[in-house]
Amino acid sequence: ASYVRAQRAPSAAELFSFGPHIGTRTYEIGALYELEDEHFEFHGETPELETSNNLDLSFKKFGGDFGIVFNVFYNQVDNYYYQTATGLFADDGHDHDHDHGEGDEHGEEESGELPVFIFQTDDVILHGFEAQVAWQINDEFNATVFSDLVRARLKDGGDLPRTPPVRFGTQFSYQTARLSAHLDVTRYQSQDKVADFETSTSGYTLVDLSVSYDLPILNDNLSVFFKGNNLTDTEARVHTSFLKDIAPRPGRNLSIGVKGYF
Repeated sequence: ASYVRAQRAPSAAELFSFGPHIGTRTYEIGALYELEDEHFEFHGETPELETSNNLDLSFKKFGGDFGIVFNVFYNQVDNYYYQTATGLFADDGHDHDHDHGEGDEHGEEESGELPVFIFQTDDVILHGFEAQVAWQINDEFNATVFSDLVRARLKDGGDLPRTPPVRFGTQFSYQTARLSAHLDVTRYQSQDKVADFETSTSGYTLVDLSVSYDLPILNDNLSVFFKGNNLTDTEARVHTSFLKDIAPRPGRNLSIGVKGYF
Protein backbone atom coordinates (compact mmCIF):
# COMPACT_ATOMS: atom_id res chain seq x y z
CA ALA A 1 0.00 0.00 0.00
CA SER A 2 1.27 3.48 -0.78
CA TYR A 3 0.04 7.03 -0.39
CA VAL A 4 1.60 9.96 -2.26
CA ARG A 5 0.75 13.64 -2.13
CA ALA A 6 2.31 15.63 -4.97
CA GLN A 7 2.16 19.06 -6.53
CA ARG A 8 3.26 20.40 -9.88
CA ALA A 9 3.25 23.75 -11.63
CA PRO A 10 1.52 23.92 -15.02
CA SER A 11 3.71 23.98 -18.12
CA ALA A 12 4.13 27.01 -20.36
CA ALA A 13 2.05 25.30 -23.06
CA GLU A 14 -0.82 24.71 -20.63
CA LEU A 15 -0.84 28.39 -19.70
CA PHE A 16 0.16 30.41 -22.78
CA SER A 17 -0.83 28.37 -25.86
CA PHE A 18 -2.66 30.44 -28.46
CA GLY A 19 -2.62 29.06 -31.97
CA PRO A 20 -2.81 26.01 -34.22
CA HIS A 21 -1.22 22.71 -33.17
CA ILE A 22 -0.30 20.76 -36.31
CA GLY A 23 0.18 17.42 -34.55
CA THR A 24 -3.30 17.28 -33.03
CA ARG A 25 -5.07 19.34 -35.72
CA THR A 26 -6.51 21.65 -33.07
CA TYR A 27 -6.38 25.32 -32.16
CA GLU A 28 -5.02 25.48 -28.60
CA ILE A 29 -5.86 28.14 -26.03
CA GLY A 30 -3.99 28.30 -22.71
CA ALA A 31 -5.52 28.36 -19.25
CA LEU A 32 -4.65 32.05 -18.77
CA TYR A 33 -7.24 33.05 -21.38
CA GLU A 34 -11.02 33.40 -21.02
CA LEU A 35 -13.80 33.59 -23.58
CA GLU A 36 -15.37 37.06 -23.55
CA ASP A 37 -17.80 38.31 -26.21
CA GLU A 38 -16.75 35.59 -28.67
CA HIS A 39 -13.06 36.43 -28.18
CA PHE A 40 -10.42 34.97 -25.90
CA GLU A 41 -8.87 37.55 -23.59
CA PHE A 42 -5.73 37.18 -21.48
CA HIS A 43 -6.69 37.49 -17.79
CA GLY A 44 -3.20 37.01 -16.33
CA GLU A 45 -4.29 35.60 -12.98
CA THR A 46 -1.79 33.64 -10.90
CA PRO A 47 -2.07 29.98 -11.98
CA GLU A 48 -2.96 27.36 -9.41
CA LEU A 49 -0.70 24.43 -8.54
CA GLU A 50 -2.02 21.00 -9.46
CA THR A 51 -2.27 18.99 -6.23
CA SER A 52 -2.88 15.23 -6.14
CA ASN A 53 -3.54 12.74 -3.37
CA ASN A 54 -2.87 9.21 -4.60
CA LEU A 55 -3.64 5.89 -2.94
CA ASP A 56 -2.40 2.58 -4.44
CA LEU A 57 -3.00 -0.97 -3.24
CA SER A 58 -0.99 -3.74 -4.91
CA PHE A 59 -0.65 -7.50 -4.74
CA LYS A 60 2.13 -9.27 -6.63
CA LYS A 61 3.23 -12.91 -6.80
CA PHE A 62 6.20 -14.01 -8.91
CA GLY A 63 7.22 -17.45 -7.57
CA GLY A 64 6.25 -20.74 -9.22
CA ASP A 65 4.46 -21.31 -12.51
CA PHE A 66 1.81 -18.63 -11.80
CA GLY A 67 2.53 -14.93 -11.60
CA ILE A 68 -0.05 -12.38 -10.47
CA VAL A 69 -0.04 -8.59 -10.49
CA PHE A 70 -3.11 -6.73 -9.23
CA ASN A 71 -3.26 -3.04 -8.51
CA VAL A 72 -6.09 -0.67 -7.63
CA PHE A 73 -5.69 3.09 -7.40
CA TYR A 74 -7.63 6.15 -6.32
CA ASN A 75 -6.34 9.61 -7.20
CA GLN A 76 -7.97 12.87 -6.16
CA VAL A 77 -6.51 15.83 -8.04
CA ASP A 78 -7.26 19.48 -7.31
CA ASN A 79 -6.75 22.03 -10.10
CA TYR A 80 -6.20 19.29 -12.68
CA TYR A 81 -5.07 20.78 -16.02
CA TYR A 82 -6.64 19.27 -19.15
CA GLN A 83 -7.75 20.24 -22.64
CA THR A 84 -11.42 20.33 -23.50
CA ALA A 85 -13.33 21.20 -26.65
CA THR A 86 -15.21 24.51 -26.77
CA GLY A 87 -17.45 23.77 -29.75
CA LEU A 88 -15.82 26.70 -31.58
CA PHE A 89 -13.65 26.65 -34.70
CA ALA A 90 -10.75 28.86 -35.75
CA ASP A 91 -8.96 29.47 -39.03
CA ASP A 92 -5.77 27.45 -39.36
CA GLY A 93 -3.87 30.44 -40.72
CA HIS A 94 -3.53 29.12 -44.30
CA ASP A 95 -5.23 30.33 -47.44
CA HIS A 96 -7.83 27.99 -48.94
CA ASP A 97 -9.64 28.42 -52.22
CA HIS A 98 -12.78 26.49 -51.34
CA ASP A 99 -15.73 27.03 -49.07
CA HIS A 100 -16.11 25.35 -45.70
CA GLY A 101 -18.68 22.55 -45.54
CA GLU A 102 -20.69 20.92 -42.84
CA GLY A 103 -18.15 18.13 -42.18
CA ASP A 104 -18.18 14.40 -42.80
CA GLU A 105 -19.95 11.57 -41.01
CA HIS A 106 -17.38 11.58 -38.19
CA GLY A 107 -17.87 15.30 -37.52
CA GLU A 108 -14.70 16.46 -39.32
CA GLU A 109 -14.81 20.06 -40.47
CA GLU A 110 -13.48 21.15 -43.84
CA SER A 111 -9.81 21.99 -44.26
CA GLY A 112 -9.05 25.49 -43.02
CA GLU A 113 -10.96 25.30 -39.74
CA LEU A 114 -9.59 23.78 -36.56
CA PRO A 115 -11.62 22.89 -33.45
CA VAL A 116 -10.71 25.16 -30.54
CA PHE A 117 -9.52 23.39 -27.39
CA ILE A 118 -8.84 25.29 -24.18
CA PHE A 119 -6.81 24.27 -21.16
CA GLN A 120 -8.80 24.53 -17.97
CA THR A 121 -8.65 23.29 -14.39
CA ASP A 122 -11.10 21.31 -12.32
CA ASP A 123 -11.06 19.04 -9.30
CA VAL A 124 -11.17 15.47 -10.60
CA ILE A 125 -11.15 11.88 -9.38
CA LEU A 126 -9.30 9.09 -11.19
CA HIS A 127 -9.70 5.51 -10.07
CA GLY A 128 -9.36 2.05 -11.55
CA PHE A 129 -7.34 -1.14 -11.60
CA GLU A 130 -4.66 -3.10 -13.47
CA ALA A 131 -4.52 -6.91 -13.42
CA GLN A 132 -2.30 -9.54 -15.02
CA VAL A 133 -1.99 -13.30 -14.58
CA ALA A 134 0.83 -15.29 -16.24
CA TRP A 135 1.02 -19.08 -16.44
CA GLN A 136 4.16 -20.92 -17.48
CA ILE A 137 2.47 -24.04 -18.89
CA ASN A 138 5.76 -25.84 -19.62
CA ASP A 139 9.28 -24.96 -20.72
CA GLU A 140 8.05 -23.69 -24.09
CA PHE A 141 4.50 -22.39 -23.60
CA ASN A 142 3.43 -19.31 -21.64
CA ALA A 143 -0.02 -17.74 -21.39
CA THR A 144 -0.89 -14.32 -20.01
CA VAL A 145 -4.25 -12.62 -19.44
CA PHE A 146 -4.62 -8.97 -18.48
CA SER A 147 -7.11 -6.18 -18.01
CA ASP A 148 -7.11 -2.52 -17.00
CA LEU A 149 -9.65 0.20 -16.36
CA VAL A 150 -9.51 3.88 -15.49
CA ARG A 151 -12.53 5.99 -14.58
CA ALA A 152 -11.87 9.72 -14.94
CA ARG A 153 -14.55 12.11 -13.80
CA LEU A 154 -15.06 15.63 -12.56
CA LYS A 155 -15.63 15.91 -8.82
CA ASP A 156 -18.76 17.99 -9.40
CA GLY A 157 -20.11 15.60 -12.03
CA GLY A 158 -19.27 14.84 -15.64
CA ASP A 159 -16.55 12.97 -17.48
CA LEU A 160 -13.04 13.94 -18.47
CA PRO A 161 -12.29 13.88 -22.22
CA ARG A 162 -10.14 11.26 -23.97
CA THR A 163 -10.36 8.64 -21.23
CA PRO A 164 -9.28 5.18 -22.44
CA PRO A 165 -11.94 2.45 -22.39
CA VAL A 166 -11.79 -0.87 -20.56
CA ARG A 167 -9.17 -3.14 -22.09
CA PHE A 168 -8.56 -6.87 -21.66
CA GLY A 169 -6.76 -9.55 -23.59
CA THR A 170 -4.38 -12.44 -23.68
CA GLN A 171 -0.98 -13.38 -25.05
CA PHE A 172 0.25 -16.86 -25.95
CA SER A 173 3.99 -17.36 -26.31
CA TYR A 174 6.08 -20.27 -27.59
CA GLN A 175 9.83 -20.13 -27.07
CA THR A 176 12.58 -22.61 -27.95
CA ALA A 177 16.30 -22.19 -28.54
CA ARG A 178 15.68 -21.00 -32.13
CA LEU A 179 11.96 -20.34 -32.54
CA SER A 180 9.79 -17.75 -30.82
CA ALA A 181 6.14 -17.00 -31.54
CA HIS A 182 3.68 -14.62 -29.91
CA LEU A 183 -0.07 -14.32 -30.48
CA ASP A 184 -1.78 -11.29 -28.93
CA VAL A 185 -5.54 -10.77 -28.76
CA THR A 186 -6.66 -7.48 -27.19
CA ARG A 187 -10.21 -6.25 -26.76
CA TYR A 188 -10.98 -2.54 -26.35
CA GLN A 189 -14.52 -1.86 -25.19
CA SER A 190 -16.65 1.01 -26.47
CA GLN A 191 -16.31 4.35 -24.69
CA ASP A 192 -19.46 6.40 -24.26
CA LYS A 193 -18.47 8.24 -21.07
CA VAL A 194 -17.47 11.39 -22.89
CA ALA A 195 -17.16 15.12 -22.26
CA ASP A 196 -19.10 17.87 -24.02
CA PHE A 197 -18.43 18.06 -27.79
CA GLU A 198 -16.59 14.72 -27.66
CA THR A 199 -17.66 11.75 -29.78
CA SER A 200 -17.88 8.20 -28.47
CA THR A 201 -15.94 5.28 -29.95
CA SER A 202 -17.00 1.73 -30.72
CA GLY A 203 -15.26 -1.31 -29.31
CA TYR A 204 -12.83 -3.40 -31.36
CA THR A 205 -10.54 -6.42 -31.08
CA LEU A 206 -6.96 -6.47 -32.36
CA VAL A 207 -5.16 -9.71 -33.26
CA ASP A 208 -1.37 -9.56 -33.69
CA LEU A 209 1.08 -12.37 -34.50
CA SER A 210 4.87 -12.41 -34.58
CA VAL A 211 7.20 -15.33 -35.38
CA SER A 212 11.01 -15.33 -35.42
CA TYR A 213 13.46 -18.12 -36.23
CA ASP A 214 17.22 -17.90 -35.61
CA LEU A 215 19.21 -19.32 -38.52
CA PRO A 216 22.15 -21.62 -37.66
CA ILE A 217 24.65 -19.45 -39.56
CA LEU A 218 26.83 -16.47 -38.71
CA ASN A 219 27.03 -17.58 -35.07
CA ASP A 220 23.22 -17.50 -34.80
CA ASN A 221 23.20 -13.73 -35.31
CA LEU A 222 20.80 -13.94 -38.25
CA SER A 223 17.05 -14.58 -38.07
CA VAL A 224 14.01 -14.53 -40.31
CA PHE A 225 10.75 -13.11 -39.01
CA PHE A 226 7.09 -12.63 -39.81
CA LYS A 227 4.98 -9.95 -38.19
CA GLY A 228 1.28 -9.36 -38.69
CA ASN A 229 -0.71 -6.59 -37.01
CA ASN A 230 -4.49 -6.24 -36.97
CA LEU A 231 -4.88 -9.54 -38.79
CA THR A 232 -8.69 -9.25 -38.89
CA ASP A 233 -8.46 -5.82 -40.59
CA THR A 234 -10.68 -4.24 -37.93
CA GLU A 235 -11.55 -0.55 -37.96
CA ALA A 236 -10.10 0.73 -34.70
CA ARG A 237 -10.30 4.29 -33.39
CA VAL A 238 -8.19 5.23 -30.38
CA HIS A 239 -10.38 7.16 -27.96
CA THR A 240 -7.44 9.03 -26.40
CA SER A 241 -6.43 10.52 -29.76
CA PHE A 242 -7.38 14.02 -30.88
CA LEU A 243 -7.49 12.61 -34.42
CA LYS A 244 -9.69 9.57 -33.79
CA ASP A 245 -12.56 10.86 -35.94
CA ILE A 246 -10.36 11.32 -39.02
CA ALA A 247 -7.48 8.86 -38.51
CA PRO A 248 -8.18 5.29 -37.34
CA ARG A 249 -5.45 2.83 -36.47
CA PRO A 250 -3.78 1.07 -39.43
CA GLY A 251 -5.62 -1.83 -40.99
CA ARG A 252 -4.11 -5.25 -41.63
CA ASN A 253 -0.37 -5.04 -42.24
CA LEU A 254 2.09 -7.87 -42.78
CA SER A 255 5.86 -7.90 -42.93
CA ILE A 256 8.48 -10.56 -43.61
CA GLY A 257 12.17 -9.94 -43.23
CA VAL A 258 15.66 -10.98 -42.27
CA LYS A 259 17.31 -9.48 -39.22
CA GLY A 260 20.98 -9.59 -38.33
CA TYR A 261 22.92 -8.65 -35.19
CA PHE A 262 26.54 -7.49 -35.39
